Amino acid sequence: MHEIRATLPAEHVGEAARLANDAGITSVAVSDVYFHGRDEGRKVVSVETSTPRARAFVDALLGSASLRGVDYSLTSRELRAIVSGEDILDLTKPMSEPFPDVIQDLWQLSHLTVSYFGRAAAGAILLATGILEDNPVAIVVAALFLPFLAEVLAVSFGLWSRDRRLIYRGIRAIAISAALAFAAGVLVAAIQGGPIHFTAFKSPLASFAISAVIGITAGLSNADDTGRRYLIGVAAAVQLAIFPVWLGAATVIGIPDGVLWTRLESFMINLATISLAAVSAYAALDLQPGRGWTSPRSGRAEGHK
Repeated sequence: MHEIRATLPAEHVGEAARLANDAGITSVAVSDVYFHGRDEGRKVVSVETSTPRARAFVDALLGSASLRGVDYSLTSRELRAIVSGEDILDLTKPMSEPFPDVIQDLWQLSHLTVSYFGRAAAGAILLATGILEDNPVAIVVAALFLPFLAEVLAVSFGLWSRDRRLIYRGIRAIAISAALAFAAGVLVAAIQGGPIHFTAFKSPLASFAISAVIGITAGLSNADDTGRRYLIGVAAAVQLAIFPVWLGAATVIGIPDGVLWTRLESFMINLATISLAAVSAYAALDLQPGRGWTSPRSGRAEGHK
């Protein structure tokens, strides 16, 4: 469930309310708003509704020819509950979220912050310990920290929405995560020593099949209010991060004959498959940015989770 607010000039309130009604939203609130230092009148059009209807309303606003070039802002908030006369069966439908919610969530998760580096390094160190000892508990706990999935999905959604900056940021974050994972493998192997007891690597074909399932599920869950993304993130982190960690550790301890290229091939297969499978999920959901999102204008679209 979502609340959608559009802050726009008073003369465009009728158009926004009409678009809300066309999206199946019968209750539309309109209020005055004051902007310090600005003389022109502004109105806030607010609706509280199910996620699918919120998405339909946002899509209609962003794609409206009448609002093209208009200076307005759009915010989206996820709600825990709405008590109204609407049928709870329709009100609680969780799919699919508005386009700004999905893309800005991925933008936020692809920022390289101190926290990001800390989580990536801590998870990689735990994972390195886990594969050296073949400790499944350490491997699973490490996967809770590792920030691989959101970055792969950033690349996927960037490809789908043709957002080159998001693609770049996702690729950069993946490269940094992989470099930290490799360094953690080197560090832990140098301190702890070998051998590497973990040997449960999948064949390239099996890796492809598992990654396809992870990618499709992750893409669908990314646009679902109730998606258990953290559980999918665990699966994706293990599927991806274990290869650079293993390579770092094996560089110190010794790379077994005849396995290096197979490991690298599996890593690239996993990375490409998860990304492309997620793109197919976004295509199935038909998450479109709309003209208002992609065309230059003075207004802005904002999404808040």
